[in-house]
Amino acid sequence: IQRINEEIMREREEEIRNIHKGMHTVNEIYKDLAHLVDNQQEGVDQIENQMEGAKDNTASGLKHIEKANEASTSQCVIS
Repeated sequence: IQRINEEIMREREEEIRNIHKGMHTVNEIYKDLAHLVDNQQEGVDQIENQMEGAKDNTASGLKHIEKANEASTSQCVIS
C-alpha cells in the first residue's frame, strides 16, 4: 500500500509540475500578445490622427470650393 501511495504522490507531483509549466507558457503568451497590441496601438493612433487631419482638410477644401462657387456665380453677367 505504501508503494502505491508513493507512486500516486509522484504522479501528482509530476502533474503539478506540468500544470505549472503550462501556466508559465500561457503567461508568456499573454505577455507577448500585450507587447504586440501595444506596438500596433502606436500605428492605429497615427492613422487616427491622419484621418482627423484629412477630415479637417476636406472640410476646409469644401468651404473654399463653396466660396469660389459663390464668387463665380455672383460675378456671372448675362447680357
